[in-house]
Amino acid sequence: MYHLHTTIEIAAPPSTVRAKFLDFSQIPKYHPNGFFKSIAPLVPGQPLEPGLKMHNELDGMTIEPVLIENSPSVFRWGGSGLLGTFKGEHIFRFEPSSQTQGGTTFTHEEKFTGLLSFIMGSNVAANSIGLRASTQKGFEKYNVDLKKWCEGSA
Repeated sequence: MYHLHTTIEIAAPPSTVRAKFLDFSQIPKYHPNGFFKSIAPLVPGQPLEPGLKMHNELDGMTIEPVLIENSPSVFRWGGSGLLGTFKGEHIFRFEPSSQTQGGTTFTHEEKFTGLLSFIMGSNVAANSIGLRASTQKGFEKYNVDLKKWCEGSA
């Protein structure tokens, strides 16, 4: 398994950060030209419940993962591609901050498994492809944009 993990402190309570995160229609406003182009249920208007098929447009690809969890502290989806040889579990965490009083520690991560998951590692082959580094930068950019929006500066 290969793991990408990013965190950022946001000066807003977890409930606020989560509510703004779940307002997917606003992604183009606060995250223009970013990693996420859109996040939505495959069938518009369906409730965000486990088992829901999603339709997410990312920088350079479209995926249709299944929602695994939507709780006050975690939003998580999973999916696979290339005949199951590459699997990912994308996780967003909204936790009370121990560093920012009344704030949120927002964690944005992905766990990769499957035969081709090595391309998200730190090995020579993976580094030459550069997918891990570009994905990490995409996560970090999204985190900064979400922070600005939640804190009212976007």
